[in-house]
Amino acid sequence: MKSNNKHKIIDATFALSLKYGFDNVSIKQIQEESGVATGSIYYYFKNKDELLEYMINKYLMDQFYETKNEIKEFKGPFLEKMNFIFRYEGAELSTKEDDFPYILTRPKVKYKDYFMLLTSIYHKHPEISTAHEIHDELYKFFYELVQEAVENNEIRDDMSVRKIVIFIQTSLKGFIGLLVFQPHIAVDELVESNIELIWEAIKKQ
Repeated sequence: MKSNNKHKIIDATFALSLKYGFDNVSIKQIQEESGVATGSIYYYFKNKDELLEYMINKYLMDQFYETKNEIKEFKGPFLEKMNFIFRYEGAELSTKEDDFPYILTRPKVKYKDYFMLLTSIYHKHPEISTAHEIHDELYKFFYELVQEAVENNEIRDDMSVRKIVIFIQTSLKGFIGLLVFQPHIAVDELVESNIELIWEAIKKQ
């Protein structure tokens, strides 16, 4: 029962945060949404900061690693991998609604809401190291992909791997921003434009 209550508290916090933003959610709202007594909330978490860190680890980090593993399973040359990554992210942000695996009773979640929640936490709570971990892990992931492509003689080797990774990550983050804030631009157009320019910058000279 105690463990179930802890899950209910985090489920409720996550659902409310998606709807209102974490900083706008009160302990009273969490208590009402979860059906767990206020005293029980403070039994598991001494304050909202602890709630936030636990929530990030449970939902945001787990979802990130799941997505990364799906991308890593894709086989193909570097250009196809980049195309797959951009189209994967485009499909996620444009259409996907998922049941997050640990949520007990909450309805389906729009991926855009999930993305906006992560972004707001990253900017408003820089003290939460886990929020930065996603971006660090993404950098490492792209570094491995680019390093492998250089070693396989697929892309230019006269530019540092770090510079190429920064360029690709910048393109991907801008791509995601346009999908979220300018949804009238077609996903195909955004993908093709980014992939074409990335390839022009990194292909063998």
